[in-house]
Amino acid sequence: MWNERIEERIRQRVAAALWIGIALFVVLSARLWYLSVLRGEWFRERSERNRVRVVFLETLRGNIYDRRGVCLAEDIPRFRLVFLVGSSDEKLVMKRIREILRRDIVFSLRERAPGELVLLEDLPLEDVAKIEENSEHLPGVLVEVYPARKYRDGEVAASLLGYVGRVGPEELKVLGKMGYRNEDRIGKSGVESFYESLLRGEEGYRRVEVDALGRVVQVLDFQSPRFRYSLQLTLDWELQRTCYEALGRRNGVVLVGDPATGEILAFVSKPSFDPNLFSRGLSLKEWLDLLEQKSNPLLARPTQALYPPGSLFKILIALAALEEQVVTSRESFFCPGYLEYGNWKYLCWKRGGHGRVTFEEAIAESCNVVFYTLGLRLGPERIARYARMFGLGQDAHLDLPGVKTGFFPTPEWKREVLKEAWYPGDTMNLSIGQGYLLVTPLEMYLLLCTVANRGKVYDPHVLWRVLDENGKVVKEVKPSLRRTVALRPQTWDTVIRGMEKVVTQGTGFNCRGLPVKLAAKTGTAQNPHGKEHSWFGGFFPSDRPKFVFLVLVEHGGDGSGEAALVARKVIEWILQNRGV
Repeated sequence: MWNERIEERIRQRVAAALWIGIALFVVLSARLWYLSVLRGEWFRERSERNRVRVVFLETLRGNIYDRRGVCLAEDIPRFRLVFLVGSSDEKLVMKRIREILRRDIVFSLRERAPGELVLLEDLPLEDVAKIEENSEHLPGVLVEVYPARKYRDGEVAASLLGYVGRVGPEELKVLGKMGYRNEDRIGKSGVESFYESLLRGEEGYRRVEVDALGRVVQVLDFQSPRFRYSLQLTLDWELQRTCYEALGRRNGVVLVGDPATGEILAFVSKPSFDPNLFSRGLSLKEWLDLLEQKSNPLLARPTQALYPPGSLFKILIALAALEEQVVTSRESFFCPGYLEYGNWKYLCWKRGGHGRVTFEEAIAESCNVVFYTLGLRLGPERIARYARMFGLGQDAHLDLPGVKTGFFPTPEWKREVLKEAWYPGDTMNLSIGQGYLLVTPLEMYLLLCTVANRGKVYDPHVLWRVLDENGKVVKEVKPSLRRTVALRPQTWDTVIRGMEKVVTQGTGFNCRGLPVKLAAKTGTAQNPHGKEHSWFGGFFPSDRPKFVFLVLVEHGGDGSGEAALVARKVIEWILQNRGV
């Protein structure tokens, strides 16, 4: 009896142990199946991540060429020494490098990536050769090639080409979602910025195997970075350099382009800066010094600076007056040197007066009295309507970042903002391009293009072609008609004849005698901060325009002087080297 009870207990315990064993086996089997089958790929990936590290290499940017194939911006190779931590003794390696290069060296020891140290940056080519010759004595040391941007002739086209720099923390918040990393370069201004998506290439990488302590064991794989596209611009580099040099030490703008296509051939802004400085990296002090310069060299003056247009605006007044038939081409005026209106005398720039002048002679001599009269006849509303027709204060659609629009004042604006009425004196000031009116040089250039094309306005652009890595054209920018200003043929004819007389008998005397028929207009813009700004713009040949030009010289005095002299140098070079 007693033995039977013991045997029963033993059998129960054995059975319980058996079931427990079976349950543990089932649980462990299920867990093993879960880890090896369901989660196996995840664990293998984690293990691979712990064993293999990927170091991404900086992307290459595409080249930028001018219309004749001159390379304006390119990535050139720079060399750095990278040490794979754990592959050998770090101090011994640095000692050997000093012996090989035969000089005392201060190593940067910057962590390039986990497990990698940058020993030296921007290594000269002769040092690279010495390191490569002695590579067997430098285990774990790699010569890494990285790109640096180089710009042709530095300052000559900086405002157009722009510059590149490292991605900033705020930029990375947005660009990080697009695959950018904190070591990447991006375009910060100009073409480099506007066409960032085309110029940015594909990053390379280096896959290395590390041990349990994170030390590099070997390099498993390597992929060189590459660029995808290069850009060919409408810019004519030789013409660009000529325009830049023609300005000399003056600050200002020179624009030259083809009115029939919208192509920009020269885009000069002075003072300028050297974009190559950004490629090597500016210190904080250097950057602040650049920002604090009163001349503001980083400002792209053709598209971002605002000026009163002065007498250049009289072209629009003349067109509006003829088209609205408040004047005829045969009407004459008398200028005693001023116009009396109410209790005020509004002066002409020629204090002794022009005497009796025809309408075309008024354009040629830029007579203020005549344009005061035309402005009063038109009224501010009609002047504003024609300004809108010609695109003033509207988007110019130029393929560059930060393009500004000018400011065109109206009676409504003055009443709402300044809480003042619009007076006839405001209209007269507006009629000669003064008062509250502000424009960009690009807007005045497009006004000249409109006259040259007799109403047709093409979108200005600086990109001509997109090339693949083999130099094959994959896209070409075609002329795009922006708008048409429909005026009577005789309106265009009369104003263009007046602009021709500016050169042959008027204020544009400094461009007299050129072997081409030139239509132009001078402008003198009053400047509250000093000497007047000097404008001179036009097109040639005047009967079949191939080139439109605009020159602005800051503090250059009247437009018949410095701006016209700069323009003459540019026109003479074009006639000698490009023909018409």
